Amino acid sequence: MNERIKNIVFDLGGVLVGLDGRRSMAAFDALGCERVSAYIREHRTEDLFYRIELGLITTHEFCEEIRLMTATQASDEAMVEAWNALISAITTRRLNALWALRQAGYRLFLLSNTNDMHWQYCKGMFLPPANLPLKDGESVGEMPFEQVFLSYEMHLSKPDAEIFREVLRRADLAAGETLFIDDNEENIRSAASVGLLTFWNREIDDWVRQITTES
Repeated sequence: MNERIKNIVFDLGGVLVGLDGRRSMAAFDALGCERVSAYIREHRTEDLFYRIELGLITTHEFCEEIRLMTATQASDEAMVEAWNALISAITTRRLNALWALRQAGYRLFLLSNTNDMHWQYCKGMFLPPANLPLKDGESVGEMPFEQVFLSYEMHLSKPDAEIFREVLRRADLAAGETLFIDDNEENIRSAASVGLLTFWNREIDDWVRQITTES
């Protein structure tokens, strides 16, 4: 790894956790929400999904809109479960690699376009592996990230360059010392435009193979 790098900012989906739209579509179809499945199939980010990602509506309002769109009577809980079916858990390999970077002295951060439903589902996945010898100051209840930056809390989203400037400002990071890892090429280009070092994660475990083996 470039010796200048002191900080690593990770994307969430497609980098740390897997995304499988087919599972979520099947779950929504089972609730009678085929119109929502079409949004997922077409990778549509406008309207409903865009507003929940930017924190412009609450989870309950999101579910209410789905009920109006589809005439389903499904509960909020059932729809949240269907939406979270999109996510597959972080693997042991990725979790070990993440914590190895943390224990090697890198400052780790998370930056994700996401919503409260997905984050509440994911956030417990990053606790230290059971077999990891903890260092002084580390606890079994903490994540490896120094700070977590989420679009629905920031009311900003990638690829807007402003979200990268805000992360650098809030975390007091030097762009030239900070590596950003994302699976979306447009996000990578935007991050590079503000001076961040970048790694385009074309396949989900690319960063594990390339970053950790060279560090």
